[in-house]
Amino acid sequence: MSVMDMTSAVLGMIPGLDQPVYLNQEPDESEMPPWVIATCTTDGHRSTEAARYTAHVGRLEIRVVDLTAGAVNVICDDRIIPAMKYRVPAKTSGFTVGQLILDADSGAYAAGLTADDTSRRYQVRVLRFRFTWTRP
Repeated sequence: MSVMDMTSAVLGMIPGLDQPVYLNQEPDESEMPPWVIATCTTDGHRSTEAARYTAHVGRLEIRVVDLTAGAVNVICDDRIIPAMKYRVPAKTSGFTVGQLILDADSGAYAAGLTADDTSRRYQVRVLRFRFTWTRP
């Protein structure tokens, strides 16, 4: 099983949403929000003090974009965070994956992208989870 299969298992934990969800890709330029963009990376490693155990570090970033801060917060607080925080991905052959830890939460903020019909700035919220993974 490859690292890509392991990251697919992590991305597969994202709950079904009413908005389009883009996994490890950006939406087309012609597509307008609302949307959710999830990116999973596996870089870095941590060693124990005795250097007997090394765990690789993975990061999952989820960007939620919608018209209002309220809509962004509902998606994050009611759907994504409860479905992801402290959860462990399904067993993946060849890897041991730790639980997802909410590492950073930007809170809702105005993006540089504006709606064509209202000229209002879209709202964005970025959630960053970290997890460890090892190969037995």
